[in-house]
Amino acid sequence: MDVKNRIWKNYPELEKKLNKVTILMKKQVRVKNKDIQAAIFDLIDGGGKRLRPAYLLLFAGFTELDDNDAFALAASIELLHTATLIHDDVVDKADTRRGVATLSNKYNPEIAVYAGDYLFVAVFKLLSEHTFEVSNLTKHLGSIERLLGGELGQLDNHFDLEQNLDDYIANISGKTGELFALSACAAPVVTKNNKLANLANKIGMNIGIAFQIMDDYLDYASDANTLGKPVLEDVRQGIYSAPILYALKENRSEVEHLLKNESYDELFDWIQNSNALIETKKLAQFYTNNALTLIDKLPHHENKTVIAEITAKLLERAL
Repeated sequence: MDVKNRIWKNYPELEKKLNKVTILMKKQVRVKNKDIQAAIFDLIDGGGKRLRPAYLLLFAGFTELDDNDAFALAASIELLHTATLIHDDVVDKADTRRGVATLSNKYNPEIAVYAGDYLFVAVFKLLSEHTFEVSNLTKHLGSIERLLGGELGQLDNHFDLEQNLDDYIANISGKTGELFALSACAAPVVTKNNKLANLANKIGMNIGIAFQIMDDYLDYASDANTLGKPVLEDVRQGIYSAPILYALKENRSEVEHLLKNESYDELFDWIQNSNALIETKKLAQFYTNNALTLIDKLPHHENKTVIAEITAKLLERAL
């Protein structure tokens, strides 16, 4: 399925490459149970924004990595991301993702876990087929460990009214930041360009943090029809993102009362009429500005402008 996303309409060559990445991803999925394979294909075709493989391909332009190896790395990153989404849905007991029934809902959690595990295997199989030094990637970043650490940190903070913004940033740095960081620096890492890898890693982390903050902002600035996922699903599960934390700072007693009484519709309205969303957007702007400042330090290359443009656009997205 073609990548059809408004963000890529001005970048047709990148869009073509992302379509090739999607094809390669599907080639890696060969499950005996055809229903499960079809469900994984549906999730892959659902696509999302394909930001992680896009950043990987853009940063690969600064290296000598050939296109086939770049596509393999990009497909591996997105398969890894897809695997984490499947596992997230099992943990969160989510019924839908991007408006489509989750694997755990359509089948059962056990099958979903198997599908997610299968994709993890597919990642390393694809990397080994291209003779990448997997140990070099994982040793350089420890990304998967930190990604899981972010998820576990989020679980540890469930229903914790004493958590603060530092806790939140630490969790989303692992949950979302690490995969963006890995996407940005994977090509420099495998081509042994350590200076570029370190800079790209920092850029990707700041982009990932800003992206997740905007995701959390949109949970409260949008409705379920606009965003394509249940509004307030996270807060019902005790996950308190930036808008909630800023709301608590603004009026702790009122917001605690609404949370403890599970008055989520009232909480939603309260946040929309408070300063919480303004402060959340400022926080996303801070990390976006960090990323743009670092992007400016990249070597001269046509992709440098594209990276900066896409990063800035993410702050203004409505989905």
